[in-house]
Amino acid sequence: MSEHTPDPLVEGITAAVVGVTDFGPHLDFFGGRLGYEVAAQGAVPAAAADALWGTGPADVEAVALAAAGAGTGRIHLVRVPEPLAAAAQPHNLDDGLIGIDMYAKDIQVAHARFAEAGIDWSTPPATYGVAVGENEVMVTQGVCPAPDGTAVVFVQPAAVRGTAAWDADPDRLYTELTSVVCHVPDAEAETAFWGPDGLGMSVWYDVTFSSPGFDTVAGLPSGTRMRLAFLAGAKTARIEVTSAEGEHGVDRRPLQRPGRSLGHSGWTVRTRDLGAALESVRRTGGQVTGAPVETDDPLHGKATAAPATTPNGIAVTLYEAR
Repeated sequence: MSEHTPDPLVEGITAAVVGVTDFGPHLDFFGGRLGYEVAAQGAVPAAAADALWGTGPADVEAVALAAAGAGTGRIHLVRVPEPLAAAAQPHNLDDGLIGIDMYAKDIQVAHARFAEAGIDWSTPPATYGVAVGENEVMVTQGVCPAPDGTAVVFVQPAAVRGTAAWDADPDRLYTELTSVVCHVPDAEAETAFWGPDGLGMSVWYDVTFSSPGFDTVAGLPSGTRMRLAFLAGAKTARIEVTSAEGEHGVDRRPLQRPGRSLGHSGWTVRTRDLGAALESVRRTGGQVTGAPVETDDPLHGKATAAPATTPNGIAVTLYEAR
């Protein structure tokens, strides 16, 4: 496990951006079923949205969802009138953004409640182990499809890591987003980009493993060896960088763009120093894809924001509050 950077540029992934055709089904799913609240709603002004996402001359409707008022681990719903492609849930071997994860207090109860509502999980709860040094970390998780091709991963860990939602409300059934997942060709570059010598997150572990239970829950061919680097800051959400040995699936990265794509399409990341963060992006193999822009909107508040991509082409909106 790497040490925390003394003064990291980012504290975690502030929000996962989820493109939607209509807000209603997402508000029913995340709000009605999982207890997320609307923290802010309105429009990202056209000038800012186009500078950040290339969405054109119209304002972009947006809703920020939070669990128990958590300021991080949020879900940023963005309406996409003309998506680049039809909604499709990514497979764990596809390159690009995969699932959005949250803790469930009792995953078997969660699974049963969804079943009672007629909602089938694509993967029912399963337990697997990840070898970390001399220890084995046990994880129980299941996957439920959400609207517009979004994959929600419910996790019941053997040891709960910090979560703002359960700190605020220990009795709630689900937390804020505890991690977001990407599957990439170059895990080394992605880990360096986010890690202690990049934007400043700690590497909690970086292992390559194979587990029959993980093959089952992730829908992988038997015996798949997967690299998993788990990066964390002081706040949620954390990052799971995955990369399978052998052949990868569909490359979804060109069609995963905030404001233009449906489902999990980007990450919103608050930084204490936007200029320094953009310099780190360039230095560690990412790209700054547009000039900083001033905005005042439901997702970023009053802020200066800039678009970027990681070394593996994951879309990120970095912003500094003002």
